[in-house]
Amino acid sequence: MLTDLKYAVRTLAKSPGFTLLALLMLALGIGLNTAIFSLIDDLFLRGLSFKEPTRLVHMYSNAKERATLVDPIQALRTE
Repeated sequence: MLTDLKYAVRTLAKSPGFTLLALLMLALGIGLNTAIFSLIDDLFLRGLSFKEPTRLVHMYSNAKERATLVDPIQALRTE
């Protein structure tokens, strides 16, 4: 098995461009997989951190005549 590892290292050393590309693709794949799993875990697998999440309501208003955006939830958080 050690001879196979040495052969793999020698082969990858012969083509540094391919080696860099392969390592970059591995890093990108692992990073994306981790990010997507974390997002799915937070959104779907864990429950909301409220006592009664079914009663949670988000209201949003866009008053075009006043040229303002009103988000009551954000307004409550800043108080």
